[in-house]
Amino acid sequence: MKIVVDTNIVFSSILNSNGLIGELLFNTGQQFDFYSPEFMVRELDKYGLKLKKYTSMTQENIKISIQQVLKNIALVSPEAISAPNWEHAYELASEADEKDTPFVATALGINGSIWTGDKKLIKGLRKKGVKNIYSTTELFERTK
Repeated sequence: MKIVVDTNIVFSSILNSNGLIGELLFNTGQQFDFYSPEFMVRELDKYGLKLKKYTSMTQENIKISIQQVLKNIALVSPEAISAPNWEHAYELASEADEKDTPFVATALGINGSIWTGDKKLIKGLRKKGVKNIYSTTELFERTK
């Protein structure tokens, strides 16, 4: 199953790699193939200081943690997604949060699902008929 990973999931996995999110990212390679738009790497860089504040990790250790997580996620360039998919993604995401458009577009482009901790995004997309979006708990249930 193809899963597009939202930035908040990666952020959470760095905060606690031993939790349920870490379990899914690092130990379900047989069931899930993880993807994310290249845009996510820039978002993680932007929140580097926030990660340092919450983890008391050094910047070097944060970079190493990010690299470890990214080993399990294939990055998709924006050019690999068709214009119609970008337009449809914007229509779907704009009501909840248009900044999530790259994640929705990536899911459309690879014909995959979305994994996010953003309840507003989940609710907004489901309201528009999107069924292939999962919270961490819901995705974990799929492993059983």
